[in-house]
Amino acid sequence: MNVVKKAKELMKRDKVYLVLGGFHHPPLSCVKELKELGVEKVAPSHCTGDLVREAFRKEYKGNFIEYGVGKIIEIK
Repeated sequence: MNVVKKAKELMKRDKVYLVLGGFHHPPLSCVKELKELGVEKVAPSHCTGDLVREAFRKEYKGNFIEYGVGKIIEIK
């Protein structure tokens, strides 16, 4: 959460387009917190944990990106 807050502060933006990478087994509450911070899309990797990845998938629906080694993500 601190990284997202700092990015918003530095970029002077209300929203963050994408948070990508390992969340290192966060609490389930992080899913709602990121949504409330204005994160539009998420791409959690394996070290996020299956339970939290599924929570992200349900909360973000079409804005959940399957992500892992070798995956190419095109940002337009």
